[in-house]
Amino acid sequence: MKFALQSIGGLGAVLFGFLLLANVGISSAGRGDHESLSVVEREIITETIGADGTVVEIDEVTTLVKSQIIVDAESQADLPYNSTFSNLEILEAYTITPQGEKIPVAANAIRTVEDDNSAGAAMFSDQKHKIIIFPKVTPGARTYYKSKLTTYKPLLPNYFYTRLILSPNAEVKHYEYKLSYPESLKLYFDVQGVKQTRDESKDGMRHVSYSYQNLKAIPKEQLQVSNSDFAPHIYISSMANQAEFAKVYEERIASKSLVTPEVQKLADEITKGVDKKVAADPSLDLKKEQARAIYNWVTRNIRYVAIYLGDGGIIPHDASSIIRNRYGDCKDHNALLIALLSAKGINATSALINSGSAFVVPKLPVIGPFNHVITYIPAWDLYLDSTSEMAPFGVLSNGVIDKPTLLTKLQQVGRTPKAKKEDNQMATGINMIIGKDGQIKGKAHTKYFGSAEISARYKYEGVDTSYADKFVKNQLAKFRQTGEGKISTSYIYDLDKPFTSDTEFTLDAIANVPGPGAITVPVGLAPGELAMIANDRPPEKFTKPYTCSTRMVGEAYQITFPSNTKVTRIPPDVTYEKAGIKYDSTYTERNNSLLVTRKLAVQRAGAVCQPEELQNWRDFYQVFIKDMRGQIFYE
Repeated sequence: MKFALQSIGGLGAVLFGFLLLANVGISSAGRGDHESLSVVEREIITETIGADGTVVEIDEVTTLVKSQIIVDAESQADLPYNSTFSNLEILEAYTITPQGEKIPVAANAIRTVEDDNSAGAAMFSDQKHKIIIFPKVTPGARTYYKSKLTTYKPLLPNYFYTRLILSPNAEVKHYEYKLSYPESLKLYFDVQGVKQTRDESKDGMRHVSYSYQNLKAIPKEQLQVSNSDFAPHIYISSMANQAEFAKVYEERIASKSLVTPEVQKLADEITKGVDKKVAADPSLDLKKEQARAIYNWVTRNIRYVAIYLGDGGIIPHDASSIIRNRYGDCKDHNALLIALLSAKGINATSALINSGSAFVVPKLPVIGPFNHVITYIPAWDLYLDSTSEMAPFGVLSNGVIDKPTLLTKLQQVGRTPKAKKEDNQMATGINMIIGKDGQIKGKAHTKYFGSAEISARYKYEGVDTSYADKFVKNQLAKFRQTGEGKISTSYIYDLDKPFTSDTEFTLDAIANVPGPGAITVPVGLAPGELAMIANDRPPEKFTKPYTCSTRMVGEAYQITFPSNTKVTRIPPDVTYEKAGIKYDSTYTERNNSLLVTRKLAVQRAGAVCQPEELQNWRDFYQVFIKDMRGQIFYE
């Protein structure tokens, strides 16, 4: 049984089970980027569950280094473990040079280090790493290690699981997984794409084993969904289904969201004044406005800090301690939010979810792909994620839209809402005046809606600080423009009011004036969302399902040319509508002033598209890119 600590916060911060392979090359982080540069020649994992629940795992891994590009990465092995529940030993490690020389790893080249927090997140844990530094690694060399991980205690009582995903992005010549466990321990199996090589009982122990081989690694594709959605896998669990896990987990965490006097007092303080607000506007619902006030408070006042000590990887702290400390991770945010809502008579439940690119929940409970916890209010069929501090009440970020959830109180699998184009929208108006010297002075105003609003609030945070000049310079550089300007926004942290941004700018001359000459429509100091889409050419093809977005983008430009020039030709209007993609652009010239409108609306059936759907976007892109490159001629 192995611990692995992920760099993100939340439920998945400590994954506890039979086998996670975070360090042995099948599903290791980053390995998929170099799948053709190294080969897992031989890997054998042997696990034994004792009658007392102790699990001993022996890992043996031999890797062939094929390219100089991968030498640095393969010169080290990183084996994570939880120092509270487990002990990890390196039994043997060496390098075999291309000439056949065996060079053992020196004792001082096996280091125990604390969990890496280089990403800068506020995170503290008892996760440690054994780092093996192999000598004389060159192309053609092989690295080998044998490790022993002893885990003394499961994270949840009597809960054992394995979640092994065999990545198609790694070349694997020989892989075996062997498991021995007491016949008295009931385990459930979900196995796909691997060969079972043993299943027998002897002396009160059951022995199962599986083999796997992948001789041709395939590159990971852009926007591809998680390998866990489709790759060969071995899932083993001591629980029969997700509902059973939900029940056990809810029983374990329910006490963390009790309405204590401290919780009640805070809930009353937060919602003070809501009665008057509702009395002034009878269209408002009292309970929902109380929930809004509580959500806003938790979002703004509970700083994100993850502390994973002991069972803290999946069990939150109690609500009262979170109030006192004013910090916590997603589990803690959720526990406090449920407690405060409960204090006002609003029932809510934990909703386990994946915040990455996984969209499939296994039949068996093996923790993953859940790595995040948000909150669900059944009465309004409403999800809240208070760790997304820029998300208005009831609005979810793109990473958790149209995702399966495990609702622990309800003991059932749910799903966050599908995306609607109106709920991910931005609209920009730009006015530009071209001077007689070719300089352009302009203003832009943008409104944001739904998940686009969340992204914009994060993007513009700090724009009114000393970073302002750098922000302007970088924004102009995105579109190969130079100049100066300033950006202002509505109050970023007021989640109850729509978010807007305004800019004023001067661009250096982008063409010779007077002409003859031609220019494309300048972006100016505007978000330039359509220009960014135009610069992102779609891939030739996909072979796996991929994540796809639903959105609306509207841009309107008023471009006034100087009196010493005359507009002689403008691009034609464009109308396109096919397979849920609608695009319109219009060009109207009057008195040497040009009005341009462009509107893109994309409505997908869901957050995941099938490979054949890529062609729909490719067909549109050819029309779209021609319009975006359309030129305005003048003389």
